[in-house]
Amino acid sequence: MVGRADHFVQLINMFCLEVESILSQLASYIDLPNVDFSKLAVLAAELGERSSCIGAEHVRLTCMDLMQACDQMQKQKYETFFFLQALSWTKNEFTHTRNKLQVLVQWLLILLAWAALNADGAEDYQTCSKTTKLGMPHIKCTLVCL
Repeated sequence: MVGRADHFVQLINMFCLEVESILSQLASYIDLPNVDFSKLAVLAAELGERSSCIGAEHVRLTCMDLMQACDQMQKQKYETFFFLQALSWTKNEFTHTRNKLQVLVQWLLILLAWAALNADGAEDYQTCSKTTKLGMPHIKCTLVCL
């Protein structure tokens, strides 16, 4: 279990770093004089794929709007308002998702520390269930299922 939890924590951290990088690229490219929105759409699609892989559905959905805004900008040369609005929404959803994932990582780290204290690996469902009820019952299922 420890190896799987460590791997999951690494995946979450890598996802967050990659998404932050892509969002930063999207924000910086919009300030260029002749923006190629087809390139921004590729970045938005990449962001959507990465979000889909980790189950960040809200971020993935906002990426669809971001890709649509890029397409509209490329075809019809609208003002950047629609793109900026979609980018802002994507950043907002990512922030919410990252905050939720950080809580999950904290719980996993607590679980790993708890497992290390019980080196014999004998954890019973009742003890684990009681541990996870300490203020965040919505995480109970996630921790028990690991």
